[in-house]
Amino acid sequence: MSVSPNPWFAALVVLVCVALLARMCLPQRRRAALDAALRRLPGWVRSRAKAVWHWRDWRSRRDDAARLAEEAIQRARRTRADKDGNVIRPEAFKGPRKPH
Repeated sequence: MSVSPNPWFAALVVLVCVALLARMCLPQRRRAALDAALRRLPGWVRSRAKAVWHWRDWRSRRDDAARLAEEAIQRARRTRADKDGNVIRPEAFKGPRKPH
């Protein structure tokens, strides 16, 4: 008697056969409902994967925006500027302007 090279594959085949046998034992209405649910399964998995990917992407964009905002705030604190009421006028604006 030879041993199967991959016992996991054999177990998977047995599991699929048992699932198909159980499906055959179901009444027609239940079998139709099960088949419809299984047809919808790939779309559901795809939408969940897309939602997870979108959430991760949104989180990374949020973190990037927070980092860039903090850099801009620190840069503004280091820059010398005159305050005219609530308007900040940096010294960089006082120099000559380039013609367009």
